[in-house]
Amino acid sequence: MSIKTFWYLTQADGDFPWSPGGLYPVDGRRQIELATTIDEGGFEGALVATWSNDPFLSATWAASHTSRMKFLVAVYANMMPARLLAEKALTFDAFSGGRLMINSVNGRDNILTKYDMNVEHDRRYELGEQYWADFRRYYREGTESNFPNTPLRVDSADGHTVPLWGTGDSPAGLENSGKVLDAYLVMSRETSFVKEKFDGARAAAAAAGREFSDFGALSGVIVRPNRAEAVERFRSLFEKAGIDQITDVLDKAVRRRTGGTQDLATFTARDAQRQGWVDTIVGGKLPEPEDLYIGDSLYAGITAWSPLDIFGTGSSAVYYVGDPDEITGHVHDLQDRTGLTSLILAGWPLIDEAKQVAEHLIPRLGTRRA
Repeated sequence: MSIKTFWYLTQADGDFPWSPGGLYPVDGRRQIELATTIDEGGFEGALVATWSNDPFLSATWAASHTSRMKFLVAVYANMMPARLLAEKALTFDAFSGGRLMINSVNGRDNILTKYDMNVEHDRRYELGEQYWADFRRYYREGTESNFPNTPLRVDSADGHTVPLWGTGDSPAGLENSGKVLDAYLVMSRETSFVKEKFDGARAAAAAAGREFSDFGALSGVIVRPNRAEAVERFRSLFEKAGIDQITDVLDKAVRRRTGGTQDLATFTARDAQRQGWVDTIVGGKLPEPEDLYIGDSLYAGITAWSPLDIFGTGSSAVYYVGDPDEITGHVHDLQDRTGLTSLILAGWPLIDEAKQVAEHLIPRLGTRRA
């Protein structure tokens, strides 16, 4: 069974978008170039995340310039009325040929409170279950003109539905996933971690009398024709950011997480490897790539949305780093051991790295080895 590979479609782009001066300005033309690179490169589609841009509008903009790729659009449950979202989804699918998918996001307090969504964590899952049930019902029913003399309707094509993807780690989140989602996602980690998460999700779905259609994992990727070139590019993520920038970001993260009771210099990591990263950085040096290897072809790195994971709490800042055969071999082993069906990958600059993946990984991930 081949692996469906998705990329990221986001304005969080640049040579090193986690550093001052490394982030590209918002540019609709570059979004079109990125979308066409994904569309023509053999990717299944792209995740359109919730950044400062509106993900639905970003997907609509890109869909008008592409023909094949699917759009996994991040949506917060209850952010807009379910009927309104269904109308948007019906219109998008009618114009794009049914290429919409939704990434159901439960959200964090610091984000949702900006929109006056002051609901505690587990209660959001309860409300989300009803929200997505309503959305699906409205989508199936279609939408018709508000003017009785114009018998215009927009209906789903031949019973088509919009797949709901998402995740859930807490007991409430896992239960919700089993009841609501069509596909379950995790942040990439070692194989044993992914297997445990997928097994828990399968059990939750079985308890609800359901099954998932897909199991996906998210990570960064740096693939090059030879391993040495890939590792050198990975090293440059840290070198371009610089020790001062990395120290500052991690120090702020520690202060934020500990309510100001600790800083980076006094922080104690949960394991010896991560403590080694902290000690090296506090000492004014950058960790070497081999020190950042966490197993199964994965390295702890930096992304546009996550710093180096010194906390060990499930950050998305991990990368596959290596040559095409090395990375493909691990992904296929992961598939065999966990039931993985999909990957959502990212690398920066997004257009350049998408071309590397399209050339070196997509053909291999689409074909199983003998």
